[in-house]
Amino acid sequence: MLKTALVTGASAGLGREFVRQLVLERGMTVLATARRQERLEALAAELPSGRVVVCAGDLACPTFRARLWEQAEALPGGLDVLINNAGLGHYADFSDQDPVSVRQIIEVNVMALMDLSQRAARHMKARGSGQIVQVSSVLGFVGIPYSAVYVASKHAVNGLVKCLRYELRGTGVRVWAACPGRTESEFAAVALGEPSRTDRVHHGEPTDKIVRSLLRGLDRPRAFRLPSFQAWIAVTLAHWLPGPFEWWMERWSPGHFRGELEQARAVNRTSVGS
Repeated sequence: MLKTALVTGASAGLGREFVRQLVLERGMTVLATARRQERLEALAAELPSGRVVVCAGDLACPTFRARLWEQAEALPGGLDVLINNAGLGHYADFSDQDPVSVRQIIEVNVMALMDLSQRAARHMKARGSGQIVQVSSVLGFVGIPYSAVYVASKHAVNGLVKCLRYELRGTGVRVWAACPGRTESEFAAVALGEPSRTDRVHHGEPTDKIVRSLLRGLDRPRAFRLPSFQAWIAVTLAHWLPGPFEWWMERWSPGHFRGELEQARAVNRTSVGS
């Protein structure tokens, strides 16, 4: 029975909902981390006392990740589930993208995820059980313009999952990727360079519905879980009809995403993720 979890990026969006549903619907104790202490404390106050342990900090910092992992291992009985949900994004023309922004995205989306996954794999192999859940995206399978670094990071995550599933076979440790499309969250506002507008929730699939679908994967893990028809159809068409899919994307996506890029340029701010 799964009793404890570590959820990164828990201050908003999917991460916050992961914590809520793990506590309320599965009776688990959750170590929740994000950079915004006040958001984490507010979330903990909404849920049953003692069920959410808060650890605020920046996952881009290796020292913080080490401290976070010490708390994870100290959970009663050890850690059963790691949900690597934290992620950064930034809409930009790749040739013009700030190298600092590129490094931030890779550090959080790839390096921090790999670091925590390594620690979890060692811990869980010694226990003979556990699950490592990587929150990837449909963009781990396909590309879109003006999000090259984010998309590359999600392809890296999907590649990691494919390899670890072979390495961890027979150990009792399962690793899989959750691959939603765009959800109702602050992510798009932040990626558009609107850090002061994190109250602005962009349209997407309902967060509670997506998380509920994803958490069913804890009971029936498979390599990649697509939590909605929209996510499934995008990945399926790209896989089975690559020619028509590429033809349509080449004609539709540049204009569509250029509008969001122009909005980001108008704001003229560098984004940071939740």
